[in-house]
Amino acid sequence: MNLDEFVSTAGAAWPAWPGSDPKAFTRFVEQLRANSENNTALDSLHAADLWLAFHAGRGVAPAIAALESKCFADLSRVLRARRAEPAQAEEAVQRLRHRLLVAEPGRCARILTYAGRGKLRAWVRVAAVRAWLNMKREMSLGAATQSIEDALVTEATTDLELELLKGKYRELFRRVFLEAVDALAPSTRLLLKLHYLDRLSMEEVGKVLGVHRLTVLRRLERARRELSEGTKERLEQELRLAPPEVDSLLRMIQSRLDVSLHQALAQTR
Repeated sequence: MNLDEFVSTAGAAWPAWPGSDPKAFTRFVEQLRANSENNTALDSLHAADLWLAFHAGRGVAPAIAALESKCFADLSRVLRARRAEPAQAEEAVQRLRHRLLVAEPGRCARILTYAGRGKLRAWVRVAAVRAWLNMKREMSLGAATQSIEDALVTEATTDLELELLKGKYRELFRRVFLEAVDALAPSTRLLLKLHYLDRLSMEEVGKVLGVHRLTVLRRLERARRELSEGTKERLEQELRLAPPEVDSLLRMIQSRLDVSLHQALAQTR
């Protein structure tokens, strides 16, 4: 099999993706073989998997969606079978998505290091297990990442300047804010963590989750609204003020809470 035949075989394995680039893929394979010790024979490489990894690494949305379906969909189950807690498995898979698909400044996405000598699905599984083991090692050393709930509450109660939160109401707000965060769906907390705590851009979050950046924007707005409304509802229930006082209190919170939450979530851990 020559290089042209290899590229044709690779592209034929997938539907035509907007943004696919056979010429760039050809250069990628040429460089891949040049970097190998024995100039690996094309017949020994997994052409379709290389095509998928290459285009996912370049940010082609349909390729990222295909990668999710082919390689990521069952990773949490695989890790749970190795006795990972559900939350640990979810976090390990999220870390792996970030590691493989989000390029560091001046570098290519790590999924482009896949050389095609084994099946991509198996390669990703090995990487997922390593991510989980690394995470366990960090936790055993006391260096695990601060949970999103604690990080959000700490920053919120530090940055908010409302008089309401001073004195006796400060701890109350801390508690109801934490309850509002806990009430969010796991996928919503993950979205907040990726954008505000991990400081990923809309485009980068979209790449990790396999959705368009406008979808990310809509989900973030909805998440912030849920958090704001959940906090206000809990404060109203806890304080049990007369209706005029409740209205005044909620107007004061509404006037500053969105800005304050944005500042809180944007802080580093």
